[in-house]
Amino acid sequence: MGYRELSRMEIVEVVRRWQAGESQRGIARLTGLARETVSKYLAAAGTLGLLPNGPPPNEEQVVVLVRLGSVVGAPRTWAAPGRDALEPHAEHIRNWVQHDGLQLTRVQELLAQDGVRCSYMTLLRFVRRSGWGSKPRSTVRVAESQPGDVAEIDYGRMGMLLNPLTGKRQAIWALVVVLPFSRHCFVWLTTRQTLEATIEGLEAAWRFFGGVPHRVVLDNFPAAIAGPDALEPRPTRGFLEYGQTRGFLLDPARVRHPKDKPHVERTVRYVRERFWKGGHFADLIDARRQAQAWCTEVAGRRIHGSTGHVPLIVFTEHERAHLLPIGDEPYDVPVWRTVTVHPDHHVSFQQALYSAPSSTCPPGTTLEVRGDRALVKLYRRGELIKSHFRQPRGGRATDPSHYPPHLTAYALRAPDRLVRQAATLGPSVHTYAVRLLEGPLPWAKLRQVQKLLRLGERYTAERLEAACARSLAYELVDVRRLERIIVLAIDGDPAVDEPLSAAQVLPSRFARPGSAFDHRYALHGTSMAPVEVLV
Repeated sequence: MGYRELSRMEIVEVVRRWQAGESQRGIARLTGLARETVSKYLAAAGTLGLLPNGPPPNEEQVVVLVRLGSVVGAPRTWAAPGRDALEPHAEHIRNWVQHDGLQLTRVQELLAQDGVRCSYMTLLRFVRRSGWGSKPRSTVRVAESQPGDVAEIDYGRMGMLLNPLTGKRQAIWALVVVLPFSRHCFVWLTTRQTLEATIEGLEAAWRFFGGVPHRVVLDNFPAAIAGPDALEPRPTRGFLEYGQTRGFLLDPARVRHPKDKPHVERTVRYVRERFWKGGHFADLIDARRQAQAWCTEVAGRRIHGSTGHVPLIVFTEHERAHLLPIGDEPYDVPVWRTVTVHPDHHVSFQQALYSAPSSTCPPGTTLEVRGDRALVKLYRRGELIKSHFRQPRGGRATDPSHYPPHLTAYALRAPDRLVRQAATLGPSVHTYAVRLLEGPLPWAKLRQVQKLLRLGERYTAERLEAACARSLAYELVDVRRLERIIVLAIDGDPAVDEPLSAAQVLPSRFARPGSAFDHRYALHGTSMAPVEVLV
């Protein structure tokens, strides 16, 4: 017969009946204890000063009586129930735990499939005594969150999946979202951990839950956290804007501190063991469909081991109403970049060019660029300076007003703009500019017209107007020689300053007839006569 240690209440009951006048035989019969046990405790009560008709024992006397029954058990030499049944499967259990990394709940299921029935604690003791499992560590329970207050998210690698389009195997990651209050979870499978993939998964999660939590505890993956730090983590601009749009606050966990988000850490392993391993998926879309159904039908309807409640019921009845509403319009994921203005007054963003105003953003200025599906916005020190429509790869969006004024016409090949500027300097300057631009390729003369306008800025419009009038009278359309005329006039050359006579102003290019250049004629006074040529 094994030894049974009496509890505190049983010892107090023995003393109470003894003080009520019952005999030891009667106490043993009514309490189910041996008479020797009753006699031992009553003898100890007498040594402590307790009397049959006296007051009940105080706290110190009860503690002494309880310690009287404490014994040190000898080491157990017999096998625990179920241990003998596990011994033949020890090698399989070791491979499942150490090599495959399966949870004991999954090992218990696999043993049941082989016809071996055992409790979880029996399996746990068997694994620990064999030295295959990790030793239990001390921990504390964090305070329970309020309904809809927080969600924990994390990535976990599931395994490899064949892509039917490429015929290659690709790694699959699971974005797991857990609501700690109800323990309801959502799983989104993806092949990347980029900002676009993360936001796509979170958007699916908020639609699955029917709302957005007030706070999100997340791991330090690069798409969300640009600078991991225990005291001042720095979220990426794209993910921070997403949190502001949907209304939740970011709460990054510390690096290598899984206990900062214990619920999702445990759920990631649960998803890998109970959903992914042993599953059959045609492609990524089929895996996502099965994952969402599994979250509702399996994970959501189980009795949670910690809370003892069904997560889906707790979520539906107590938590869903406390979530923030989610808009009907899908979120347009933006892309943020830091760029530098090029010498051509453009910035490069997503392999397309966008102009920046030269007045406020000269070449070399650093700008922040935000681009979505429709617009590209340029910011300088937080101020919006320009918005462009999104261009395809290799495209260009140029605002003519962004160029410096003296380069706009040449850059845009717009002769009319230069002609209008020349007209403001005088009619002769306007005519001179029109004559310069004559021909099938007017933009090839743009630099000459630009030099003409600069002459007006350098020597005044009045002098340029006079020089253009004189050059046009001689049919001289040359900007270099025009500048020479202005310089000579400034130096006081009388040949330039004297007025033109009516005989000098001729419509023809030459003052003499063509026969004057024929050597067969000789000059006789004022008439021309042919000269005899001797051979």
